[in-house]
Amino acid sequence: MQTREGVAGYGETGAPLPAWRGRRAVLRAGFGCVLALLVFSTVEAYRIQGSVSDRHAEVYRRYLDQDGALSQLRRNILLGSTYIRDFFMSTRPERAQVYRNQIRELQSQNRHALALLDDLQTEARRGESPRATVEDYWRTLELVAKRMELVTPAAAYDFIQEEVVPRRTASYSALRQLTETYQREMQLQELKFSRTRKAAVQRLAVLLGVCVVLGILVAWVTMRHAEILVRETTRHYAEQMEAKRELERLSARLLEIQEEERRRLSHGLHDEIGQTLTALRIEISHALARSELPEVRERLGRARALAERTVQTVRDISLLLRPSLLDDLGLVPALQWHLEDFTRRSGVACEFQEAELPQDLPDAVKTCVYRVVQEALNNCEKHASASRVWVTLRVAGKRLVMEVRDDGRGFHILSGDMPRRREGIGLLGMRERAAGVGGQLVLESEPGQGTRVCLEIPLPNYTPTETAEAALGS
Repeated sequence: MQTREGVAGYGETGAPLPAWRGRRAVLRAGFGCVLALLVFSTVEAYRIQGSVSDRHAEVYRRYLDQDGALSQLRRNILLGSTYIRDFFMSTRPERAQVYRNQIRELQSQNRHALALLDDLQTEARRGESPRATVEDYWRTLELVAKRMELVTPAAAYDFIQEEVVPRRTASYSALRQLTETYQREMQLQELKFSRTRKAAVQRLAVLLGVCVVLGILVAWVTMRHAEILVRETTRHYAEQMEAKRELERLSARLLEIQEEERRRLSHGLHDEIGQTLTALRIEISHALARSELPEVRERLGRARALAERTVQTVRDISLLLRPSLLDDLGLVPALQWHLEDFTRRSGVACEFQEAELPQDLPDAVKTCVYRVVQEALNNCEKHASASRVWVTLRVAGKRLVMEVRDDGRGFHILSGDMPRRREGIGLLGMRERAAGVGGQLVLESEPGQGTRVCLEIPLPNYTPTETAEAALGS
């Protein structure tokens, strides 16, 4: 049998060697790295997504603001052309005042739109502002109300074609170019965002790849560690089971040796010491019959009584060690004598029932049943405070079933069918005796409900026919 010191990975005290601690440290570090990378990947993905979303929203908002300002300027230019056309259709003084008010309102809107464009303009686009072209157009419209009241239609037409139309066309052209520039910038920003997202995805993919590789490595190390632990656990379990089997064999051998020693001592006491004491008693009786002196007769009488008590004590000791009835007459007479002796000694009434017992029970089976009954009655006498005991012995199928039941106070059963009070090894001895002959011992008890001890021993060579023939022959 291997000892703990012979198991790989353990020292002489049974503590794990540093290699095991190193494996655990590596596993902890690996799991920590995987978790750290996963957390970092999650945070990085959230940060990238937030950053890209914010930048995209900012660029898109800027583009909307720029497009809104340009739309405002284009609309106002169109309205200005409409207002000057309406003015030249009626150039009366009161119409000039209305025209001036309309132009001032449009100029106020234009200044706000141009200021917004200047604020949204990047440093690289500062020189591309349409402010000069648009303001030149509006200065031309302001001069109409001041200098061209009551003009002829021909002069108004010439002014529009020579002064207004070119400036309006130039303003539209400048605004269109700026719109195209903003659209190109928007496309460039979209491309830049796409590249940024792609780079971020690639970075996250690298992180996740590292996590997967590291996770596979940690899983492999964990599986190897688990396999080693399983092998070591299996080895330890096998060693413990082997040690248990060796202990069971040792216990069975000790019980066998104990029974042999009891048998030898019992026969020795009965055959040698018992016979010697009997001869001594006979000699004392002969001496007492021939003696005529009163004092000598009195002393010889006391000596004969002492010899008789000693003979009885030797017989009791011999029977307690191993009753000769068990070897000479069989199991049933030995149990009957033991139950009668138990009733005489303890005052507890006993009822014994037996049926269909084979005549050629193995000696080991007879000894096991007798000793289990003896120990059960001993426990009943010491702890149960019972008033009645029932002992049943029968054959069920190919199993010998023995049951001892009492009406005592009972006790609580722990795991493994062991009592809560572990004051001796009697129950353990009964279990070991049962296991020695391949049997099984069942213990049942509840406080106030008495105790039941059931022993089942297999009888592979038994058949009811053989029992019946033996019963008829007897």
